[in-house]
Amino acid sequence: MSSATPKPYTKGLRQLMADKSHVLSKAQALSDMGMSETAEPLWASAAEYEERIGALLDSLGHELEAAVHRISAASCYEKLGDPSRAANLYRAALAGPITDATRRDVQRMLADCLSQVARTPSSSARLHGARDIATPAS
Repeated sequence: MSSATPKPYTKGLRQLMADKSHVLSKAQALSDMGMSETAEPLWASAAEYEERIGALLDSLGHELEAAVHRISAASCYEKLGDPSRAANLYRAALAGPITDATRRDVQRMLADCLSQVARTPSSSARLHGARDIATPAS
């Protein structure tokens, strides 16, 4: 954790946070209405916002808040069916300064993601256009 006093938010960061909140709200609303497929691009966009916000918060000395945004990004990737990417972000959040209660929750979420990855080892590869290694090319 940084010992220096955190720097104030920049105007650009505040705008990113507002934009992310708007996208995240739309994704949640569409999902709640049963329009999960329509919500997918919004979940992806929200995840990208959250990752970018997390990095910016780190650069300003707001490590705890950065970890929270990484957790949110991971949750978005889970909703997209990408447990591998979610697991990486949960690990990144665990490396930061989070409360004990949050740490326990994130460890559980990470374990769930890793369990999903273990059950379907080629699912992430398919999401990113890679071939299943066990399947011969046609």
